[in-house]
Amino acid sequence: MTDSSSYIQTTTQNYVSRAATIHNPSSVRIKGKSIVSSGVTIHGNATIQIGRYCHIDEGVVIQPTVVPISSDPLLETKENEKSLQMIIGSYTTIGPNTTVSSLSIGSNVRIGKNCILSPRSKIFDCCIVEDGAVIPEDMIVPPFSRVAGNPGRIVGSLPECCGGEFVEKCMCDYGLFVKRLEGR
Repeated sequence: MTDSSSYIQTTTQNYVSRAATIHNPSSVRIKGKSIVSSGVTIHGNATIQIGRYCHIDEGVVIQPTVVPISSDPLLETKENEKSLQMIIGSYTTIGPNTTVSSLSIGSNVRIGKNCILSPRSKIFDCCIVEDGAVIPEDMIVPPFSRVAGNPGRIVGSLPECCGGEFVEKCMCDYGLFVKRLEGR
């Protein structure tokens, strides 16, 4: 049972679990009406933007892509690394125990449980990543795609109407979460 004391409500009506860990929170921007569940870890070593009505489920790790600044082998590793900005679009759900290192995730995206989104990957709008999928480094998932497997492959396409369905589902899930939190 979840109660309101286990979440922090922000001025933009986000609910962030007290059991979530956000490193460098000044670099993390959540636009509004999103849920960050318990056990989530967000590494804000670069700017991370999260859209409206997103749900980040339990045990998710969000770690921006790290790239070398120079090819000079004499530079120490930490001196030679740069974290890239990450954008997660609105109406996006990230399932439990998923690791996200993508450059960006579009709006109206469903990511299943136990997935790995490798560094420099990019997922466009209106996509579904099936449970357990591993998106390899540098993979670009085009809009209206369904991805599954290890390594992740495009296994199907989605109808153009799915964007509206994702919006409706995310708004409904947020409303149900708030009602459950308030004990209604």
